[in-house]
Amino acid sequence: MRYGFLFSLGSVALAFEVAAQSAVDVARPEQRQKERRAVEKAQEKRAKQASIIEFRGEQAFNEKDLRSALKEEITTIEDFGLSPARADDLAFFLEVFYRKHGYAKVNVHYVIESSDRLRLDITEGPRFMLQTVLFDGNTREPADKLFEYMVGPTRERYSRLEKRLPFVAADMQEGTHLVQRFYIAEGFLDVVVDPPRYEFQPQSDDVDVVVPIHEGRQYSFGHIVFSGQTVYGAETLRPQLLDLLQRPYAGARVEDIPRRLEAYFKARGYYDVKVVANGAPEEAVGGRVPVHVVISAGPVYHFDGVTVNGLRRLHPGFVTKRFTRLSGKTYSPDVLDERFRTLMKTGQFNLLQIKPVPVDGHLLRLDISAEEAKSREFGFWVGFDTYEGALAGVQVGDRDLFGYGRPLTASIEVSQRSYRGDILYEDPFFFDTDFYFKARGSAFTFDYDGYTKFEVGGRFELSRKLTKNDEAALILSIRHVKITDSEIRPDFLLGPREYQVDTIGLSNTLDMRESPYVNPRGFLVSNTLDVASSALGSDIEYIRGTMRVGYYLPFGPKPLTPARTIITVILLVGNFIPFLMSNTLSPFLENCRARYSPMPEIFCPRQKTLA
Repeated sequence: MRYGFLFSLGSVALAFEVAAQSAVDVARPEQRQKERRAVEKAQEKRAKQASIIEFRGEQAFNEKDLRSALKEEITTIEDFGLSPARADDLAFFLEVFYRKHGYAKVNVHYVIESSDRLRLDITEGPRFMLQTVLFDGNTREPADKLFEYMVGPTRERYSRLEKRLPFVAADMQEGTHLVQRFYIAEGFLDVVVDPPRYEFQPQSDDVDVVVPIHEGRQYSFGHIVFSGQTVYGAETLRPQLLDLLQRPYAGARVEDIPRRLEAYFKARGYYDVKVVANGAPEEAVGGRVPVHVVISAGPVYHFDGVTVNGLRRLHPGFVTKRFTRLSGKTYSPDVLDERFRTLMKTGQFNLLQIKPVPVDGHLLRLDISAEEAKSREFGFWVGFDTYEGALAGVQVGDRDLFGYGRPLTASIEVSQRSYRGDILYEDPFFFDTDFYFKARGSAFTFDYDGYTKFEVGGRFELSRKLTKNDEAALILSIRHVKITDSEIRPDFLLGPREYQVDTIGLSNTLDMRESPYVNPRGFLVSNTLDVASSALGSDIEYIRGTMRVGYYLPFGPKPLTPARTIITVILLVGNFIPFLMSNTLSPFLENCRARYSPMPEIFCPRQKTLA
C-alpha cells in the first residue's frame, strides 16, 4: 500500500461581490484593528522619513527603532509644528521607552536648533536587570505565584524563554497592584501591599526588589438569604451557586451571583428576571460573610413572531423558517444560541444579531439583523504528491444559489496521473427540517501502475444531529467503473473490465471536542457500515465496516483565533467481507493487496487512508 503526502499546497479565494453597507450598525473588532494598524503603519513610515529629528548618543537601539517608538509624537510635530512643549513631550516619551527596557537612569536632553530642527541628546546609562523579588509577609500564598503577578507587566514585552528580565520600576509598581488584587480575589479583603523597595547592587547592574505584604484575615461566604419573588425555594437555588460559595469571598464572586441566577431563571422562560446580590463584610462572623439575594422573577415569556432586516440577496425565509417551530414555546436563551450557531455555520452571514423584544401578552418577538457574507468564490491550488506527482486544481462556488442559501460547488483537479471533476450540492435544511443533505457527482480518470481506470458516479448523504456531540448519516453511493487500458497479462489476472458498485450505508460520528477550532481537545469517534447488494443493481456484493478513533491534543496557550498547533493520534480499524461477483472471480482477487489490483477501491486499503 502506498502513501501520498502533499507537501506544498496553496489556495487563494477571490470574491466577486462588492461589500454592501452593513445592515447592523456595529464596528467589527477586526475592522477597527485593521484601521488602527493602517494609521500606525502610516505614522511609522512618516517618522522614518522625517528630517526634523536628530538623535545623538544612542547605543542600545538604532535610530530606526527609536523613530518607530516615537512615531506618534514625531508625526504630531510634523503636522502642527515644533514647540518647546512638543519637544519636551518627545524627550519624555523617549525616556519612557528606555526605562521600559531597563535603563532606569537614562537622561534625554532636547535642543531646538531651529524652527524645523530638533536634537535629542541621549545619556543611556547602564541597563539594570531584575535579580530577585522577595515577598515579606506572605504566609498564605506561595511566592512563585506572587512572582508571576509582579513580573507580569514586564513579561508581556519579553518571551518566557528570557531567563532574566530588565528592571522597570513602573512595572514593579503595577505588579504590586496586581498582587493586591490577587489577594482580594482570594478573600483577603484587608490586605495591604506596601510600595516595593529597590536595592541596587553596588558591584553590578542587578536590582533586588522587596515587597512587604500584610495579608490579614481570609474571608469566606456565610449564610445566603433569598427574598422577593423567588419562585423556587432556597434548596433549589443554592445548588446553582455551590461551587461559587465554596471559594473565598470576593466582590467579583458576589457580582457573579446575579448572572448565574438570571441565567437559571431565563433558561426556564423568565426573560425579564432581575437579581441583586449584596454582601456585608462588616457583618462577618468568624470570617464568614452573609449575602442577601433579592429576586424579581417576573412572568414566563413565550416565543412569538420573527422579523428580519439587512438581507440583500438571501430570501428572508431562509432565516425565519429556522424559528417557526419555536412559536408558542417557552423562551430559552440556549435554544436561541443553538439556532444562531446553526445559521452562522452555513457561512451566509458576516454578522447576525437576534434581539428578543417583549410584545403584548408576555410574548417575545425575535428581531433579527443580518449582514450577508460574500457568496461567490473562486479558488485554486497547486502541490505535489509522491504518487500522483504535480497537481493543480480550480474551484468555483456559490454558497447562496438563487438566493435560497443552498451551496453549489464545482472543482477540477489535474495531476500527472489523473483528471478529476466534482460537483457538490448542499442543503443544510433539507425540506426545511434539521436534516443536512449532500449530493456529489464526480468523474475521474486515474492512471495506476499497469492499468487505467475511469469512474463516474454519485454520492448522496442525509445526516442529522442526534445530540450536541452525536451525528448520524444515511449514505447511498452509485459508481460505474471501467478499465480503459491495461498492461496486465494474461487477461484473467485483470478480472472484469467493467462493473457497477452500488452501496447503502450508515455512519455515526461522536465528537467530544468542545470546538473543532477554538478548543479542539478531545475524542472523535467515527463508525461506518455499508453494504453492496445486487438488489441495488451492484455487480459486487459485500459488507464493509470501519471505525476510526482520534484524539486531538492542542498545545500552546489558548488563542483568540483558530490558529493552533495540534497533535492528533488516530486509530483506524476496518473489516471487509466479500460475498459474490456476478462476473468471474479471478484468482488474482485472492491477493487483492498486490500492486496491480484493478479494484483497490473495494478490496484493498484506500489509497489515502486518512485523507
